[in-house]
Amino acid sequence: GLVRLSLPVAVRPALAGLARRLGLWDGRVLRKTVELDVLGSAVWRAIDGVRPVSAIAAGLAAAYRLDPREAELAVAQFLRLLGRRGAIAVAGPPA
Repeated sequence: GLVRLSLPVAVRPALAGLARRLGLWDGRVLRKTVELDVLGSAVWRAIDGVRPVSAIAAGLAAAYRLDPREAELAVAQFLRLLGRRGAIAVAGPPA
């Protein structure tokens, strides 16, 4: 199985105000559903809050016969995208 995520959609304040005045929006959080492909689903399942990006990428590279460096770059980019969309929070290394 593939993973399906339900993500919050950010609404610009000016548009939100206009939509409310016109009676088109009641202020509830809007959501968008996204279905991840096989690799995205594998990365999603590997996220545990403990494992670093390098370990997730290494597991992906081994399972799908990918170049380790390319896998690490792709996983990092995918995690940044998930962070920008509000699906995950990304933390730096412990101080």
